[in-house]
Amino acid sequence: MDVSTLNQTEAWVIAILLFILMITACYIGKLTGNYIRNKKHATDKTTETSGLVALLFFLLAFTFGMSGDRYDSRRKIVIEEANDIGTALLRSDLYPDSTRTVFRNDFKEYIEARISFYQVGADVDGILKADSLSQVISARLWKRACILAKDPANLVATQQMIPALNTMIDITTSRLAGEKTKVPQSILIMLFFLALISAFYSGYSEGRKGRIDWLVQIGFCLLVSLVVLFTLDLDRPRRGFVNLDLPNQTIIDLRKNFE
Repeated sequence: MDVSTLNQTEAWVIAILLFILMITACYIGKLTGNYIRNKKHATDKTTETSGLVALLFFLLAFTFGMSGDRYDSRRKIVIEEANDIGTALLRSDLYPDSTRTVFRNDFKEYIEARISFYQVGADVDGILKADSLSQVISARLWKRACILAKDPANLVATQQMIPALNTMIDITTSRLAGEKTKVPQSILIMLFFLALISAFYSGYSEGRKGRIDWLVQIGFCLLVSLVVLFTLDLDRPRRGFVNLDLPNQTIIDLRKNFE
């Protein structure tokens, strides 16, 4: 799992720091613009910054779209995993009662492990522990299904159970890979630098004119910081405002099969 400093820092902390740094960069740009204006005795010199701002918002839109796609993929995988587990669980009914009972006991443990996989939150050790436990239980289920497959009397049950177990096990790999897939840090760092540079030149442009509208500048910095906040939040579904609680409920609902 990715345990980098940037990924471990809360999204709202990063957004607040970015806002403060952008305001500071804007102020430094204003001072620089005033200095150059006074030194050259210029009046109403303007600096074109629209291209730089357009580039910033293009990168913001690109990064936000990337985070949104990843969130949607994770949501779909969780729902797909719930369906796969439910299918395998139902197919255990094809076996004799004694075998069915053993299968269902293992499935109950497996479901609890998969619920725990999400409910541990952003705890990396807890995530890996829950994933390892689910792998142990799934290996037990697979081994039992393979042994039963050697008995011709279980031919129909085997033809149904083996593919279901295979799909159920494979989806856990896809889900773990989805947990690890984040927006590349190089893009985020470039976005932060571009935001600071844009704020600096915005303040510089206003400083060259001899006046600055702080309401506009603060609004610009706040807007950029909010977009960054929700971009990071989408990319961190285990914590924050946008999470996977609702999709994960589909796995929790599988407990009803044992009531």
